[in-house]
Amino acid sequence: QLDHGSVEQVSVTSGYIVKSVNITELQSAAIRVVDKWRLLAGRIVWSKNLSKWCILVPLKGDVSSRLKFTSTTEANRLPSSFVINESISAQVLQRPPVKYFRHPSVLDDAASRASSSAPIISIHVTQFSNCACIGINFPHSVLDAFGIGQFIHALDDELHGRPWEAPPLPSEINVVQEALDDLEAAPSMFDDIHRESATYAGLRRDFTKSSFMNNLSNSRAFLSEFMWGRIEDRTVYLNGKTLGKLLRVVKDEVRAIGRGSVTTSDILVAWILK
Repeated sequence: QLDHGSVEQVSVTSGYIVKSVNITELQSAAIRVVDKWRLLAGRIVWSKNLSKWCILVPLKGDVSSRLKFTSTTEANRLPSSFVINESISAQVLQRPPVKYFRHPSVLDDAASRASSSAPIISIHVTQFSNCACIGINFPHSVLDAFGIGQFIHALDDELHGRPWEAPPLPSEINVVQEALDDLEAAPSMFDDIHRESATYAGLRRDFTKSSFMNNLSNSRAFLSEFMWGRIEDRTVYLNGKTLGKLLRVVKDEVRAIGRGSVTTSDILVAWILK
């Protein structure tokens, strides 16, 4: 069964800019990932019995048609305002237009995908003279940021000949609810953290259950930031040396005061908020 409450109406595109790409190898590796991770070879269908959108998963057979792979070529260079310069310790970059990462024929909502038996995963490559843009599109009702992260790791492993395991099929366990419950039951890591703060209450309300009202609450918050907060899309890039130093300093400090471990994600989120 798919998530409902408006998320079945949208798709998400995750984009990357690389120096170069072998399109044939990328397409072949992506098909192998879909073949092994059979959920991604499925097609979205409407279940009359459940009154929900579901995925019909093929347990065997060829899956090459269950990946949408497109590519285009641009004669010009991608402007430097979009491209990483690895010799610079930190950069703030503009986001390239989405057309370089998503083919115009890609569908968004579950109904359109179901009626055309569209693949779950779509990959689009735009080649420039100085780099290439790679976009991976997926229905938000099937995958979230963590799910597409698993797909990208699997694709990277497949490209480099490393072993990987397909994630288990989804269960009825709400992992976000479990994480919040564990956080509430665990001793506080820092004395100045209040678990019942407005932020924590918002997380519990908006992310533990997918519903129309919860998604509406999230959408309203995002729209207010875009319209009144005047948010602009930017990418922050830290090169390997700079990132390594940042992580090393913070982890050493945490270790010195006996506070346990801290993840790379924890450090980067704290850094960007400050």
